[in-house]
Amino acid sequence: MEDDKQKSEVPQIPAKKTVLTDDDKRQLTMAVKQTATNVMNPVEYEQIRILANDLIKSEALPSTIRNTEQAMVMISAGREMGMTPFEAIHDLYFVNGKLNIYGKATPTALRRAGWRIEAYDETQDSCTATVYNPKTGERISDTFTFEDAKQSGFTTDASGHLKFGWKLGANRKRKLRYGVLSQIIHTYIPEVLGSCTGVGDYSEEYMDAQNNVEAQDNEAGKARTLERLKSLSDQNEGEVADADN
Repeated sequence: MEDDKQKSEVPQIPAKKTVLTDDDKRQLTMAVKQTATNVMNPVEYEQIRILANDLIKSEALPSTIRNTEQAMVMISAGREMGMTPFEAIHDLYFVNGKLNIYGKATPTALRRAGWRIEAYDETQDSCTATVYNPKTGERISDTFTFEDAKQSGFTTDASGHLKFGWKLGANRKRKLRYGVLSQIIHTYIPEVLGSCTGVGDYSEEYMDAQNNVEAQDNEAGKARTLERLKSLSDQNEGEVADADN
């Protein structure tokens, strides 16, 4: 028993912790930068960063791209759609995280994904397009109108005037064509945009939910403020009695 007691009183030596040397850390950093995984190809990622940096320095990019990271997102999204870096920079844009394609690049994106434009049925105020997939035989038709564009806020500038491109004529017809093709892509064949299209959908839903929460909080705050103001303006019984005297 005494031996057991002596053994239990012997202090336990803590397990030795692994301490990374500076050389260990350098090797880990190099492994992260050089090892391709199912998350990313680090060499490819670094090349995209270098290219994005050079494009930013050139000051020849669209005004919507303000930093290296935004340029990298454009180039990466474009790669999933088979675009060259310069095509992606000039033909893609994001609205609240949602990927969109500029007009002239829309039919090209469809063709890259194996779809063909069969026919347009159009006027100055609407355009119906039919696209088909030669491999599957699938056909899709949809209509986009000038009224749809107005409701979306596409047709007027900040001062409320009709934009030049939406005036009657060939420009409006082109915009309606691009509009209906974009609508078909987003509604029926989002795979044309690559897997990154889902990011925009989640982002948009999250932002809508956040806006709803903020709106509800603001309304609740206003209600509390009004209640406090009302209580301050109401006379209590003592004040009423004093007034009567």
